Amino acid sequence: MLNISDLHLASLLMDAAAMFLIIGTMASTYIYRKRGRMVDKLFFIMLVIDMVMAISDGITYVVDGATISGVGILSIVCNNIFFLAFEGICGVLAVYLDCRINADKPYSQKKAIKILLPAIISFVMILANNLVHFLYWVDLSTNEYYQYPLYTLVFVAPVIYMIYVIYALYRIDRSIVWIFIVLIVVRVFFANIMQGVSSTALIFAMGLVFVHIHYMRLPFYDKEVL
Repeated sequence: MLNISDLHLASLLMDAAAMFLIIGTMASTYIYRKRGRMVDKLFFIMLVIDMVMAISDGITYVVDGATISGVGILSIVCNNIFFLAFEGICGVLAVYLDCRINADKPYSQKKAIKILLPAIISFVMILANNLVHFLYWVDLSTNEYYQYPLYTLVFVAPVIYMIYVIYALYRIDRSIVWIFIVLIVVRVFFANIMQGVSSTALIFAMGLVFVHIHYMRLPFYDKEVL
């Protein structure tokens, strides 16, 4: 049977809220994506990745500690998907904002790969964790999720990207920098004060909504080449 605690339920509600924001933003950005610009494609990719994060995160909380045969494997798979998506969305966000900064010139694919390098290294680390458990794992006998001391390594690339994101937003529009700083503070609050409650997908969804609202203020037809 399932073993959903109050903390698990709180995380599920946050993942559901993230899905609500993502689906709504996807619907309202459809006309922008028809332009086929690189920035529009990257924004849509972030929405998809965040949706994957919310779904995989929700599944891990549903099956954590469940006394159902085989769900431990499902939990491992979903945890891998969640962390890969977490690293990926941070990298794509950095590329997206770099595109915005350099909107007046063609964007180099090599530059995008360089920006994504920390995320790629994290991908390799997370996949290696399946062979040598040094980050996190699921006890297949109890289906319970555990974190190891080196678990903090999964946050190295995201911290690097968040620093760049604040810098990039400062260059693009100083008025929205504080919004992302507040979101980061809220995420740290939940991570330290309300341990066991996952707000990652929701925080990213809120950030993407703010980005979308910001660019909705601009003319539909503008001079950007991306």
